[in-house]
Parts: sequence; structure tokens; C-alpha cells
Amino acid sequence: MLLASTQLLVLLALLPGAPAAPAQTRLLPDSTQAARAARPQKLLLKLGTGLTRGYELGGFSGLSLPVALGAEVALRPGWNLSANGFGGIYLFGGGNSRSVGPNRLGFDAGIRRYYNLAKRQQKGRKPGPFSGNYVALQSTTHWVKTTYLTPTWQYKRTSVALVWGLQRRLGGHGLLDAYLGLGLTDELRDRHDTGSALRYERYPPTLVPEAAVKLSLVL
Repeated sequence: MLLASTQLLVLLALLPGAPAAPAQTRLLPDSTQAARAARPQKLLLKLGTGLTRGYELGGFSGLSLPVALGAEVALRPGWNLSANGFGGIYLFGGGNSRSVGPNRLGFDAGIRRYYNLAKRQQKGRKPGPFSGNYVALQSTTHWVKTTYLTPTWQYKRTSVALVWGLQRRLGGHGLLDAYLGLGLTDELRDRHDTGSALRYERYPPTLVPEAAVKLSLVL
């Protein structure tokens, strides 16, 4: 009797349309899925231009447009480390006989403090480690390409500045970064003396404004 019952069950299982045993699906716990979705971005790479270091228009300099490659690293909530390498590309104009190409190179690095992040989130604005208003302490050094007799790269200045700025995402891959501040600079300036060759003099440290408006592509 037991054998007959077993055979009947096997036949029912083999019949077309017989219900299949439910497959087991491995599901991640809700907490794990939420953690993965909320995992913050730690690194931002950007390539941009704008009204920033390397931009020149008019006078002896002609037209030079800047190109900046930057990186920003989130150290902890609200605190970021920022660094940029930049160059000014000479195009035409002015009183120079130089060819098209780079005429200014430099880099900057600083620490940024983004503030009012909780208030931005309460207003329904997208929170993130690279978007918001900030204050920053940054240092910049750059060189210029001289065209007097033999072209050569000459140290120009180093500055340390305190700035206030804002950074906003534009669409999916755009970025606006603008700041304004004041810095202390140590500058080397060229000087033409009557009857002598071009020479350079280091000027005493002076206060200079710092400002920029950059539009970048997030890489």
C-alpha cells in the first residue's frame, strides 16, 4: 500500500502543469540594501574652465583661456580636501610674437568646510559632500612663460587666501564653483631698467583679492 501511494505521488509530479516547487531567492537584508544606496561619494574629479587663473584678455597678454583639472576628497562630513592643476592657453592678440600654447602653469591646494548641510536637506535640496556653500583656506603657486629673448618658465607668485564660495551641481555632469576672498601673496615681478637687461624683483608680501567662476565637467 505504501509503495502504491509513493508511485502515485511520482506520477502526479511528472504530469504536465504540475506545480513546481518554489525557487529559493537569496534576498539582501533591507539594512544592507539601504546602506549600499546611501553610501556617499568620496572622490570628485573635474575638468573645467572659466574666469579663473590663467584667463587673460587685452593689453600685452592678448587672449589666454584657462584649463583646470581638479580633485576633491571628502575627509569627513562637511570637510573636504581640494587640489587643482591649471594652465593658461595663449591663443592670439596682444603685443607678443609667441606661438599658440601654454603661457601659465600652476597648482593650488586647500581645505574646505561646507556648512548648513542639514538646512539644505530640510529645504529639499540634494545633500552631498561636494555641493553647498563653503569657506576655504587655500594656497596657490604659479609660473609664467616669458617671451623676452629666450622663452623660459619663470616663477610668478605664491599666495595663501581665505575665501567664501559655493559649489553646485548642474544637471548630471556639470559643476559650478565660484568663490571670493582675500589672500597674502609673495610675488616676483619683472623690471626693465634703462640700459640693462630684464631682471626680476621679489616684492614684499601684499594683500590681493582672490576670485574665480569655474564651469566644470565631472569626470
